[in-house]
Amino acid sequence: MESKRTYRDAAGADIKLPREVYYRCLWTVRDSQRLGELAAVLSIRENGETDFTGMPETAMVPDDVAARAAFELECIRAAIHKVPEVYREGLLDNIIGKTPFDDFAHPNTWKRWKLVFLYELAKELRMI
Repeated sequence: MESKRTYRDAAGADIKLPREVYYRCLWTVRDSQRLGELAAVLSIRENGETDFTGMPETAMVPDDVAARAAFELECIRAAIHKVPEVYREGLLDNIIGKTPFDDFAHPNTWKRWKLVFLYELAKELRMI
């Protein structure tokens, strides 16, 4: 399926992100708080601790689910570091909290970096 969500890489070639992949990446970022809670369960288990106080629902997740959550969080971290630092917080705020972009850059610049971030996330998650 063709997508309207494209951007040009440094070489100038059009890179297209399929619509379905775009939205899966968007929702992965929006789900980062829950993913962090699941990854914390894995961290607690790896340290040999058995105290899951404050985590009654997430403490019962299987290890493979917690490991997948940790993997997705690491992919988000890797992808956001491919965006200039000045845009990182604003992009995450826009995606997670749906807050408007700051005024220090043109809206098209923000949209371009958002697409770059989501494209890099799709690559990290091995969706493309």
